[in-house]
Amino acid sequence: MTEHPPVISARNLELVFETNDGPVHALKDVNLGIGAGEFVSFTRPLRWA
Repeated sequence: MTEHPPVISARNLELVFETNDGPVHALKDVNLGIGAGEFVSFTRPLRWA
């Protein structure tokens, strides 16, 4: 099987959620490649404990 280059690529991603207790770092320095037909999402709980 031949590997194809990603359709979308991102480097050094960071994702921070602000909470009443301070920031929550969900992602830090993440590199990502998304191929054709792939689906990616980043979610968080509706309520924090």
